[in-house]
Amino acid sequence: MTTPDGPPPADDRRGTLGVGADGAWQVRFERRLAHGPDRVWQSLVDPEQQDVWVPGVRIEAVVGGAVRYDFGDEGVADGVVLAVEPLVALEHTWRWPGEPESTVRWELSPHDGGTLLVLLHRPLRPEPAVHYCTGWHTMLDALTVHLDGGDVAALEPDWDGLAATYGALAGRC
Repeated sequence: MTTPDGPPPADDRRGTLGVGADGAWQVRFERRLAHGPDRVWQSLVDPEQQDVWVPGVRIEAVVGGAVRYDFGDEGVADGVVLAVEPLVALEHTWRWPGEPESTVRWELSPHDGGTLLVLLHRPLRPEPAVHYCTGWHTMLDALTVHLDGGDVAALEPDWDGLAATYGALAGRC
């Protein structure tokens, strides 16, 4: 995938966006989490935990299950679950008004006593990809705080800074 300076460092929370090997625009995040795949998986699929780290989101983790990301005044994305591989992968469609349907895939793998979580959202148009990066970055931060036992409500995302960072990345692709 095209990035301005190669992949981010291993401890960087930034995602990448750009054109994948198949020519489609995509967003990709890698997060190294200090918790095993079983704990991370439960946070992704358990409705009570979803309510803590990303209120307004419901992913019914069965093939054919409903997906809903309710962002209040910003809008609602919905979809359907395409694949469920417990402790390994969860994949669903993403339908945002006015945009072509895309796919979101959450992949988990054991890594250094914790989990490597990879989030891939594709194919996308370049302009909304910047906004999606900002949103996914913030949601993944919230997931990390939740897993670590922190107060997700105390998070104060730097929306303008994130938008500028991802806008600059997109401009270099």
